Amino acid sequence: MTDILSAIRWWAALTALGLAALPLVYTLLRRLPDRGFAFARPAGLLLVTYVFWLAGTLGFSANDGGGIALALLVVGGLSWLAYRRRPDSDPPLGEWLRANLTSVVVTELVFVGIFALWAWVRAQNPAISATEKPMEFAFLTGVGQSPTFPPLDPWLSGFAISYYYFGYVMVSLLSRLAFVAEPVAFNLAIAWIVAATATGAFGMVYNLIALRRPVTTDRGPQTADHSLIAPGSGRPSAVGGHGRAAIVLGLVAALAVPIAGNLQIGLELLHGNGIGSDAFWAWLDVRDVDGPAVNSPAIAPSAGSDATAAQPARYETSSWWWWRASRVIHEYHLSGRAEEGLEPIVENPAFSFILGDLHPHVLALPFAFLAMAVALAWWREITNYELGIRNSEPATRHAPPATTPSSFIIHPSSFIISLAVPWPLWLFTAVVLGGLSFLNTWDVGIYLFLVLGAWFLGHWFRAGTTRGLWRRTALLAVALVVPAALLYLPFYLGFRSQAGAPFILPFLMRPTRLAHYLIIFGMPMLVIVITLVTMAARRRFRHWQAGLGAAAALVGGLLLVMLLWTWLLAAGPESGRIVDLARELAITLPAHPGTTFAPGWGVRAVVALLPAVLGARLVSPWLVLLLAGVIALVVMLFRSWVEEEEKPQITQITQIEEEEIYPLIGQIGQIKEEGDPQISQITQIEEEENYPRIGQIEEKRGGAFDVAALGQVRVAADAEWGARAMPFVLLLILTGALLTLGPEFVYLRDNFGQRLNTTFKFYYQAWAMFGVAALVGLDYLWATRRGAADRVVAGLATAGYLALLAVALLFPFFAVQSRAAEYRGPARTADGAAADRQPATLDGLAQLARYNPAEYEAILWLRDNVAAAAGAPPVILEAVGGQYTGFGRVSAATGLPTVLGWAGHEWQWRGSDHPEPGRRETIVEQIYTTRDLGVVAFLLDEFGVHYIVVGDPEREQYGTVGLSKFDELPVAFANDRVTIYRWQPAAP
Repeated sequence: MTDILSAIRWWAALTALGLAALPLVYTLLRRLPDRGFAFARPAGLLLVTYVFWLAGTLGFSANDGGGIALALLVVGGLSWLAYRRRPDSDPPLGEWLRANLTSVVVTELVFVGIFALWAWVRAQNPAISATEKPMEFAFLTGVGQSPTFPPLDPWLSGFAISYYYFGYVMVSLLSRLAFVAEPVAFNLAIAWIVAATATGAFGMVYNLIALRRPVTTDRGPQTADHSLIAPGSGRPSAVGGHGRAAIVLGLVAALAVPIAGNLQIGLELLHGNGIGSDAFWAWLDVRDVDGPAVNSPAIAPSAGSDATAAQPARYETSSWWWWRASRVIHEYHLSGRAEEGLEPIVENPAFSFILGDLHPHVLALPFAFLAMAVALAWWREITNYELGIRNSEPATRHAPPATTPSSFIIHPSSFIISLAVPWPLWLFTAVVLGGLSFLNTWDVGIYLFLVLGAWFLGHWFRAGTTRGLWRRTALLAVALVVPAALLYLPFYLGFRSQAGAPFILPFLMRPTRLAHYLIIFGMPMLVIVITLVTMAARRRFRHWQAGLGAAAALVGGLLLVMLLWTWLLAAGPESGRIVDLARELAITLPAHPGTTFAPGWGVRAVVALLPAVLGARLVSPWLVLLLAGVIALVVMLFRSWVEEEEKPQITQITQIEEEEIYPLIGQIGQIKEEGDPQISQITQIEEEENYPRIGQIEEKRGGAFDVAALGQVRVAADAEWGARAMPFVLLLILTGALLTLGPEFVYLRDNFGQRLNTTFKFYYQAWAMFGVAALVGLDYLWATRRGAADRVVAGLATAGYLALLAVALLFPFFAVQSRAAEYRGPARTADGAAADRQPATLDGLAQLARYNPAEYEAILWLRDNVAAAAGAPPVILEAVGGQYTGFGRVSAATGLPTVLGWAGHEWQWRGSDHPEPGRRETIVEQIYTTRDLGVVAFLLDEFGVHYIVVGDPEREQYGTVGLSKFDELPVAFANDRVTIYRWQPAAP
């Protein structure tokens, strides 16, 4: 019951934050069909946390409940002010909520349902142990212990956190607002992220489909922002309905994007049940399922049991078989040697949520969907039909857009007019992008590209030319990056990235196999490819030269960049990497001149390696060809839409015209398919009498009506529907394709020296974008079908997607059971009876309480008696060991800073040249092993140590010889296995 009440309070806290921001979101995202309702909670949490963090950083408030209350009041006040100054044409929020009750209720049910589901999932295995959970827990508790911001680093006393810690401030804020202890908050945070991601995916799919589908109502005509004009009032009413498809496919997105895994689970089931030949598994070459297809025993037979007895397949055990879903790509060096240990990471959200890590890429996911919605709002502002762009005469089509009569929405400046977006939306975008950088720096460039792309496409479609647009887009990038950086400047001043010059490295290994890529992205890519080909075929592949040219130029450019960076490596001080590669390939290079920069030698090295590099890509070109083809189709469609925008005699087909024309298209298509001679009896007179719209088009075309003309009408109407949302969907597809194509040539440099982090962060966002685009693509195929062939294509795409989705949903089904068995024990005994299992709980320290009650008791004492004290937290001393281990456990569980936690991670965060981690590791060992307390007293004073922990890790790491000296000190806490000594450091 305690956990249930904690979950309810957590939901209430999130709802309060969402309500505080809802009036603001309702105003800023007014062009979206749901007015941003699905994104209110992430927006509220982002804004309140930002004000809380900034006020604490600048000294206006403390890191406490008062600071949280102040931030909530500020955001609520600004939100209400924005709402009060909304355009006069906007319906009141309450009226809109009542009119859109169905979509509002469904959105809330998605959030509550997924939140409750994943709270239950986390209760099956809540342990804050293994992988990087101790680090994440340390940041969460460390934020709570810090009196101000930036928060103190719990694993390097005296230093602030040098990492993107904004997400941990958010969770800490929620923890205090909901009165939930941090060990429980850790798991509820994961549940809320899953729910917010599901709601974000639902919201994006719902909005895109609702934008593209005409609204049918008997209350009045539809306006540009999907409100309706009430008869006789001249004012939009709030009544509207966007069809069942938007809701149904949105619900599918709420499962497919955050909860469904990739297709590796299908391989796991086939392999575990002995299906598939040895040759097939060897060809597929996915590690851990590349051997003979037999049942894979997770544990050896116990003593006295039948060694030949069949063991359960891995997916039915508590083993970590599900880990393989994040390591699908089996990487090989150019020499054919398999990469061991640093293979590409290809997580998707479902894997992250099963694993249960509260890492920045997970914390940022709801806000990535918020940024996606903001980009869509930019697209809608620029292409807003209310501006009269589509219905204007050709002479006025390129004129600047009319502005909304509201001093809040449009600021009377040439800069804002040139942006064609409200200045509050511009400022809100800067806050969101800056927040993404603070949450997970990898994401900010991706969503900056998405916003810029939406703006670029909107203006391209509106003006029909890119003349001057590239320069203006570059200026817009500056206009977003500068305020985003200034708004979060205190963070950047204290942040040090592990990336270093030359920042980009060439990918000099064998390319990713298409089979591995499709295991990861096969489900959305099936629909995406079918949708793109269908759309291009309806336009008879117009502008195919432009599409192929753009794709070829992109691939060629990436190849040149790869070779250029290879040359920079060879010519610079890191030429040893190139020398080692040549040696492994048995390629003889001329002697290096020994200078710091040797450009000539670098050229010769690149030329020598070129056959091996290009040869590997020619042997396996299929992934690059697929992605290049996708990009070519997207560019073709962009060009086609721009062309159709330039032909008002075709594109000025309104919703009413579509309703008149489409039945005729279906009739004539059916006649044509049946070979009925009546088709020849359709004369121009009959057309003009019975189908006046076609007669008008015919007159403008200047020729007699024929079947080809009818096809052109169909394309025009299809373009009119598609132009509302499909260009933005294509932008999502393009962005995802670029994110997955880029790492085939170059990757961002970090401490690992391989592309694993680049594929990790890029594939993660591509999953979200492909997932949204695929479901909107399904709707497009069904909504624009007219003949039997269209129905077959739509049916096959839907059946294929649903079949793959059913397979992908087996991943959480089996993985959740495995994780539960790992923590709670098996659900069934050997004879099939219900087993006596450990109780489910949300307490992340319950495992410690079960297996090490003495240490748990000591940690609780510190949390209750030391960590809860006011003022700067005291420093503790505990054993130092390897990363990804149980060391640093006391500081992580309490938030009290220790002299040193995981040294390897500190080097990742601060750079490998930072002296403190290496120096402190030796000092901690010296303090514990030296027999004379007087010898190390000055070291305890230097680091301001107040408490010295002596438990099993300290005895195992340093022995017991030097520990007896601490008996001279007063004991603060003791039980049978843990003693905490008190030290009073000398005044500095």
